[in-house]
Amino acid sequence: MNSTPNAVIPVRLHPSGFENADANFYSLSLASDGNVYYTLSTHDLNTHGRVYRYEPSADRVTLLGDLGELTGEAGRKTIPQGKSHCPLFECDGKLYLSTQYGFFQSSGNREQRAGVPEGYQPYPGGHFLSYDLAGERFEDLVTGPAEEGIIAMRLDPVRKRIYGLTWPKGYFLVYDISARLLRNLGKVSREGEAGEGQDYFCLCRSMGLWPETGDVYFTNADGEILRYSFTRDLVAPVPGVHMKRDIFGTWNPHQPGHQGYNWRDLFWHEADHVFYGVHPKSAYLFRFDPAVPRLTLLDRLCAQELRESGQFEPFRYGYLSLRLGLDGETVYYLTGASGLTVDNSRREKEAVHLVTYHLPTRRYADRGVLRLPDGRYPQMAHTLVVHPNGKLYSCPWIEPSRAEVEGEAPCQCDLISFDAPY
Repeated sequence: MNSTPNAVIPVRLHPSGFENADANFYSLSLASDGNVYYTLSTHDLNTHGRVYRYEPSADRVTLLGDLGELTGEAGRKTIPQGKSHCPLFECDGKLYLSTQYGFFQSSGNREQRAGVPEGYQPYPGGHFLSYDLAGERFEDLVTGPAEEGIIAMRLDPVRKRIYGLTWPKGYFLVYDISARLLRNLGKVSREGEAGEGQDYFCLCRSMGLWPETGDVYFTNADGEILRYSFTRDLVAPVPGVHMKRDIFGTWNPHQPGHQGYNWRDLFWHEADHVFYGVHPKSAYLFRFDPAVPRLTLLDRLCAQELRESGQFEPFRYGYLSLRLGLDGETVYYLTGASGLTVDNSRREKEAVHLVTYHLPTRRYADRGVLRLPDGRYPQMAHTLVVHPNGKLYSCPWIEPSRAEVEGEAPCQCDLISFDAPY
């Protein structure tokens, strides 16, 4: 595999028509029916996020539901269910998803709950939902703690459990699908992103499931690796292993604006019986063996120009786009690089690079930059699906057409597809 970082990877847009869609974080998944399911999010006070399905066989995008209607909150003037911030997980013919705040305020690089505007009611709490693939029906399963969204989620299909981490305070949730019972095990990251000073931790966005034991792993911003033990039914630090490494950079875990020593994304590799994950900003790929436990660094997955210059990834939280290929050996990763100069000498804020890494040979390759046929460059890709049809799918930010828009305008978030470099 040879790097071709200046190559252009042609991208096809699959528009939804959802004008207020301005984000997608992690909510894109391939189901057993061969279709791609995703949620387009919004930060608008009067709009809820929406769930879509793309059918590659029919080349068709279908709106499946509005999160406000699906949770019974449409028209209630509550802070909306603007996002689904997690993958959709499949179990027994159903997809499971969760909901999260969309309307919040930013102060510098810190994201906080916004005050409730006059005439509105507080955020009711994040929901767990299911979608029956055969019957094409949604069910609202349960609502989490009031004024807490669900920022991370993992499903155990064997033990029929859903696990969630809430935002902003970081409560750890356990939902028993069969018993329809939700339990709150309490805060696991001090005061989370609602904390001040030493009580502030930027929350982890991805959790890993060890299929053999049912244990769930995630991190804190100081590098501590946490484990929910299925047999002991509690969350505790994993002794003898840590994410804090000098080569990741120097981060104060009690300051906002970064993920610190959290991992950003990871997946379970069944053949190797380990997790593979990536640290944000440094984009270091690592292997985590929970049985030992041991964490081993492998290589940087950032764009080649960043590897050569020693710079970090441009987005402050890193990218949620680490996926294993169908061969079980190739890792795919969408990452950003800033300062791209295009044909007309215009500088792009960010361009999305596709990086591959072959695990057996440890060979890295920057495959090039994503670009639409009209010359626009996607930005901020936080999702990735590897499809058996030879395509890769993502939901990045896309700038409006410059022929139609003058000055600053909000980006549109929508589904794209492009060829996988097998």
